Amino acid sequence: MRYQMVEDRSVAEQTHEIINLEHALADAEMKLPEKFLVMSIVDKFPKSWENFGMTLKHQKGRLSLDDLMIAISIE
Repeated sequence: MRYQMVEDRSVAEQTHEIINLEHALADAEMKLPEKFLVMSIVDKFPKSWENFGMTLKHQKGRLSLDDLMIAISIE
């Protein structure tokens, strides 16, 4: 997925855009695994969010899409 989040827009807003793209793919019967979607979103964080992204990647256990959205809203 060629997409990179930008600094001057909300990460939550940009995350929702990626999720909307995933929903469009799912509607076309091309569902992405949740883990792939979550890690793809984290990889697209803007440069100022790199440390936060690394922290999320190294957490024990599986990070769900809901967990990611909560973490983004808190950050």
